[in-house]
Amino acid sequence: MSRDKLLVVYMTLGYPDNGRYLEFMRESVKNGADILEIGIPPKYAKYDGPVIRKSYEKVSGKFDLWSFLPETRKVIGNTKAIALTYLEDWVSELDSFLTKLKVAGLDGVLFPDLLIDFVDDYQMYSSKVREKSLNNVIFTAPSVPDRMIMEVSKQSDLFLYYGVRPTTGIPLPITVSSLVTRVRNLVDNKLVVGFGLSDENDLRKALKAGADGAAVGTAFIQAIEKGGVKDAVDLVIKLRSILDEF
Repeated sequence: MSRDKLLVVYMTLGYPDNGRYLEFMRESVKNGADILEIGIPPKYAKYDGPVIRKSYEKVSGKFDLWSFLPETRKVIGNTKAIALTYLEDWVSELDSFLTKLKVAGLDGVLFPDLLIDFVDDYQMYSSKVREKSLNNVIFTAPSVPDRMIMEVSKQSDLFLYYGVRPTTGIPLPITVSSLVTRVRNLVDNKLVVGFGLSDENDLRKALKAGADGAAVGTAFIQAIEKGGVKDAVDLVIKLRSILDEF
């Protein structure tokens, strides 16, 4: 189904356990998710907020990455799925890592540290991703210079991910509306906003300011912790409804 606004749903791989993770991913697709982000626990999640960090800690070491990732593909059908992980963890074995992602059935990868810690070589790493027939989704943020945002927006596959906070779940004294309005004029691509949308008001402000969609993660983890998969899926339904208003 083609929609005007994209709902990108994040969940840490295997959280809170394998069964409920797979159930949430399957039901997310059924209830309006357009693209799935799968968080692969890193050695050090330096750009993630406390909720997602705790989810990494809970699942680390509890599954074999390469045997479990294909299980996600089985339950989500043809829905696009991208890995969210840190380039720092895989840079020494990048070719092998990307090949395994492709074999596991993923469609792309997003490295949140690409334009921060590897900015001088980001084009080389982007090319390596595409050489493996994977989409390279680029993450950028308000701290990135306008010139760079304009440049990478044309090179990011599927959409450009614009983070409105320094880490997920951490507020800034700058309105979402002003941030999105500024970057919308720079971006020649689908613009998906996330990495810190704090509530439904933030989401509506981002959409009114020109965002083409939203990426949500922390809220789904909190929903699962509070009321299980049902609460998290209910949130998918609610967010889909808001996106469809625009």
